[in-house]
Amino acid sequence: MLSTERLLLIGTLLTAGLGPLAAQVTLPLAIEIQSVKQAGPPRFLERQVMLSFKPENPARPARLVGARFEHERYQVFHPYFKNENGVFLLLLDVPEGVDSLTYRIAVDGLWTHDPNNPERSEDAFGVVFSTFSLEGRPPRSLVSPEIHPNGEVTFRFRGRPGRFVSVIGEFNRWDPYWEPMQEDRNRPGLYQVTLHLPPGQHYYVFSVDGERVPDPLNVELAQDPEGFRVSTFPLPPTR
Repeated sequence: MLSTERLLLIGTLLTAGLGPLAAQVTLPLAIEIQSVKQAGPPRFLERQVMLSFKPENPARPARLVGARFEHERYQVFHPYFKNENGVFLLLLDVPEGVDSLTYRIAVDGLWTHDPNNPERSEDAFGVVFSTFSLEGRPPRSLVSPEIHPNGEVTFRFRGRPGRFVSVIGEFNRWDPYWEPMQEDRNRPGLYQVTLHLPPGQHYYVFSVDGERVPDPLNVELAQDPEGFRVSTFPLPPTR
């Protein structure tokens, strides 16, 4: 099961506004996020990008900080959350294939470039944008379960090629034929499936040619009513 310390940290992040991403945050990463005391330029936290902002004048605190990005055609507003040190932070999942970020931030409705990021560009109308190169981004490691911002969950299993693998859990009545996992053609032996699940604590295993196997990529374990080991994870509600 989740440790008490991790549950408290994840709960704090959820309260602060991190939302669905909180379930993906590891304990060391959660500690690092909450320990940030000063705003700085964008940087990598594992494969995510962290942006930060802190008002220069404590007498004029900010209430709402957010950002929009070029790769999303500036259509999505990403609100920052404020940690216990008063620093506004945004932990951004960047899609594969995006090589750099171009963005602007809004502080209480006023749009501007990121004052903590010295890398900038200017368009033909004189509008200044902040930029951040994703060169040197840490390589992607296998994650299972991976919780997406829209509440969907991706399960992954690595084994021998050509096997019948499915994910079974309380969400499909432990039926080994309900959610078969597809083998990646470019990476033989890698099976995955993405499901839309309701919020709450979920319990599951993989069925590998009929054999029940807990998720090797998930360290959180529990026991089902019959005493078998199963993998488990909490799925927070989407915002």
